Amino acid sequence: MPMTPPREGVEINYEIHGDGPPLILVSGTGHDLGFWAGQIPHFAPSFRTIVFDNRGVGASSVPERGYSLADMADDAAHVLDSAGIDQAHVMGFSMGGHISQELALNHPERVLSLGIHHSWTRNGARLKKFQETRLYLAEHDQRVALAEISMLALHASAYYDAHVGEMDAHRQFLLEKSPVNAGWVGQLEACIVGDTYDRLPTINVPTLVTCSDLDLIASPHLSAEIHAQIPGSELKILEGTGHVALMEDPDGFAEICLDFLRRVTH
Repeated sequence: MPMTPPREGVEINYEIHGDGPPLILVSGTGHDLGFWAGQIPHFAPSFRTIVFDNRGVGASSVPERGYSLADMADDAAHVLDSAGIDQAHVMGFSMGGHISQELALNHPERVLSLGIHHSWTRNGARLKKFQETRLYLAEHDQRVALAEISMLALHASAYYDAHVGEMDAHRQFLLEKSPVNAGWVGQLEACIVGDTYDRLPTINVPTLVTCSDLDLIASPHLSAEIHAQIPGSELKILEGTGHVALMEDPDGFAEICLDFLRRVTH
């Protein structure tokens, strides 16, 4: 797997799948590039699909706390540089959706279209408290509790109950392969202070915003706020899925994304 040259001491691990117009996918808090594993088979036949480990997770560098979502957006731009890509379609999920907003705001010349999936533009009181609780657990090395509270929020209740094996595997990832505590702390701190709300009206590329009706982390009103702030954006609400709709309904989620991408690439 390629690794970017160091930038301010940070190296980013990435992969490229398929061929076609470039599409970069940005993962959510605590998850490596495998977060998109169920989507790559849908995207790679038509798009040169780039996935990467955000700083703090996977094979990428784990810098000291104190970085921002804008810094993480700079990492994504650096991945594009390393891959020799000038412009790409950009899609981010959860924290990755917030990073993608920063990428479109700070590097507008790099972004052909934007997908903001199950994300937010600023923390509401409930989301902020959830992130602060996870930050406390990471700071105090409470890894089991951090994994369990994350699992309870990530998945819809009925899906959780019906997919025991998948839940065990996801829990095991969070326990053993998600960021070391320093990675969780850095990413969560960045999420807590991140705020793009006042700047969103300057985004002028085709934009798709998605959410799920059963999402306990980024509920639909947070996506509606993004949609209202970005002129001409589209809002799609998935039914019957929780926060990680790309895992719970990979085919349905991919079809919504591909329908959008096909329209903006022709």
